Amino acid sequence: MREERLTYEVQGKRDGIAILMIHPLGADRRFWDETRFYLNSLLSTVSCDLRGSGCSPDLDRPLTLDMVSDDIESIREELGLTRMVVAGCAVGAMAAARYAVRYPEIVAALVMSNPGFRITPEGKANLSQRADVVRKQGMQSLLPQAIENAFFGYYDTERCRLYEERFVRQKPENYALAALGVADGDISADFRSIVCPVLLVPGTNDRLFPAPHTREILNLLPNADVAEFPQGAHFIPYQQPQEFAAAVSAFLERRNLLVNSPPLTDR
Repeated sequence: MREERLTYEVQGKRDGIAILMIHPLGADRRFWDETRFYLNSLLSTVSCDLRGSGCSPDLDRPLTLDMVSDDIESIREELGLTRMVVAGCAVGAMAAARYAVRYPEIVAALVMSNPGFRITPEGKANLSQRADVVRKQGMQSLLPQAIENAFFGYYDTERCRLYEERFVRQKPENYALAALGVADGDISADFRSIVCPVLLVPGTNDRLFPAPHTREILNLLPNADVAEFPQGAHFIPYQQPQEFAAAVSAFLERRNLLVNSPPLTDR
C-alpha cells in the first residue's frame, strides 16, 4: 500500500455486504476489534486508521469531515466495493453521515453510534483548548478528564485502561490537528439529503453527545431506527461491543441487508 494511503483491515465474510467503520477522535482502528468479532460471521468488516491515527500517515493540517470522507472513498475504490454500510461513533458518526450524503449511490445503510449533529460553541472551545494543551504538555495532560467523560460508568474497567494506554501514545500534533479539524463540525444540513436507512445508537449516559442531539436528528430523520442503550456512555461499540453488534445486525436484517445470518453468540 502506498505511504499516503490509510491503513485498514478487512475481515469476516467476503461474499456479503461490507460494513466500513470510522473510529472517534482519539482512537484508532482497534476501537472496533470487539464489535468486529461479533459481526465477522455475518458480513465483511473494514476498519481503518484515520489520518494521524494508528499506522496511517501523520497529519499536516486539520482533519475535516470532508477529508475523512475523501479518504473513506479512496479505501472503497481500492477494495472495489459497489455498495456498503457505513458506521461511525461520535465524531466518526458525523463523518459517516457526511460520506452518506456525498456518495448516496454507494451507502446501503448508515449506522451512527453516539450520534451528534453539531459541535457546540462550548465543545469547540474545549477542543481548541485541548489542542493547545497537548501541543505544550503532551497527551498525558488530558488525563483523567478526557477519559472520564467518555467512559462514564466504565472508568474502572480493563477496557478503559487499555483505551487510555493507547490514547496517551498518540502523537500530540496529530491529536491537536484532528481536534481542530472537527471543532467546526456541523452536519445538521446533511440529514435532509440522506436517503439510505439509518440506525441511531444513543447512550443514556453519553455526556458529550447527550439525548438532545438524537432528538434533533430525529426531527430531520423521522424514519430513522433508534436503539437506545440505557447504560451507554460515549463509546458504545467499544464499551458494549456484543450488544452493539446485535443492534446493528438486527437493523441490517430488518433492511434485508443480511442473508441467512446466524445469531450472534458469545466467544
